[in-house]
Amino acid sequence: MKIMTMMGLSLCISMLSASVQAIEVKLAPPTFTFNLTNELPQTSSTKLAPNEYELSVAIKPLLDAKQYSKVIELLKNNSNVEKSTGLLLITGQVYLAAKQPDNAEQALLAVLEKSPNLLRVHRTLAALYLQKKQLKKAQYHLTKAIENGVQDPQFFGQLAYINLEQGAAWSAIAGYQQALLLDPNNNQWKHGLLYALQRAGNNQAALNMVDELINETPDDKRLWLQRAQITLASNEKSKALTSMEMALRHGEAASRNLLSTAQLHLSAGSMTRAADLLIKITAHNPQAFTQINSAINWLISEGEIKQANRILESIKGVAKLSKPQQSLYYAALGSAQEKNNIERAVKHFKKSLDLNPNQASVLIKLAQYYQSKQQFSRAQLYYQRAQIFPNVIKPALAGLAQIALEQEYYDRALAYLEKLKPLSNNKVNIDKNIAVLKRLKAQES
Repeated sequence: MKIMTMMGLSLCISMLSASVQAIEVKLAPPTFTFNLTNELPQTSSTKLAPNEYELSVAIKPLLDAKQYSKVIELLKNNSNVEKSTGLLLITGQVYLAAKQPDNAEQALLAVLEKSPNLLRVHRTLAALYLQKKQLKKAQYHLTKAIENGVQDPQFFGQLAYINLEQGAAWSAIAGYQQALLLDPNNNQWKHGLLYALQRAGNNQAALNMVDELINETPDDKRLWLQRAQITLASNEKSKALTSMEMALRHGEAASRNLLSTAQLHLSAGSMTRAADLLIKITAHNPQAFTQINSAINWLISEGEIKQANRILESIKGVAKLSKPQQSLYYAALGSAQEKNNIERAVKHFKKSLDLNPNQASVLIKLAQYYQSKQQFSRAQLYYQRAQIFPNVIKPALAGLAQIALEQEYYDRALAYLEKLKPLSNNKVNIDKNIAVLKRLKAQES
């Protein structure tokens, strides 16, 4: 008894529909500049010990002449074991001026042992530690200064930056708001607050903030990219698309963001504009084909063959691409021609496999093609090669089971279904088909 169909065995042996990768706007975090101010104290106004007077007279002209190495030499030769707070302060500042931060740190910490609340030293050490990326230490000195009553926007802004770097976005928001209260026109604090709002997930406040900044500088592409990030986070794709197009208009040209804009156009149904952007990506860099491949396959899966072909035809110098990229190219070209010219599509699929024998999706397509031609041996060979790849193991096993059934090899079909069952999301259906096969096998015997 010949069984011509799989009966109730509704196993998916078609390719999973192509999907476009997640839309993500790429934008480097904002950079913040913290200047390490180093105003050297005047020896005449710094409180020194009486026995340090002669030393101060000697170093004053050297400080005025910025001959810091000579000053350091004199300080090192100072035989007094007990140094005054003033002399330690001068020592620390001179080391900073001479670009010897480690020695400066040691001297300034010694100052704090004598005068724990000396704000000038806390400020200098905080900036020094910020430059050295030692955020915990910088945070300590900024906090100490604020605890002692300092109302300096730099202190609040720097503390906000540290909190943001340490993942405390809400604390960063409070710090930037305080800095802006004291210094409302400081763009660095404004951008810091915007970034902190984004990190905290406060999308509506972030949107209000970025719109305010865009009103001030409407040609800043970075702000438009941030607006796109914020609206994407709120799943407002139409607003994100508008923002991305504005960023492109103002000079944004990063391939990843061109791709994101194209993906948004695909979601909005504007296929021609999406294709234009995908063409632009590879026009500047053919090696970026891997980036756009999933979008091309999505167009094909949606029946937008004209646009897919337009993109594929625009790619120049295919032979200069790496072999894996060439393989992807011919796989996409085959898929685009599959419905209208299956024989040509098969040639492209074979070329794809020649370039990369591990192209799992192509193995499945060729297996399906030969199965449709009832060339079961060839189809079986491709399915067997495909079943080692996790992303196509289910259609490969289903295809092998189908071929075994059509050839009435019931034991073999059962073995493939048993392998498929633990991988399937529909185990009940698999069990039904196993039962059908067992009945067929019993009838045969």
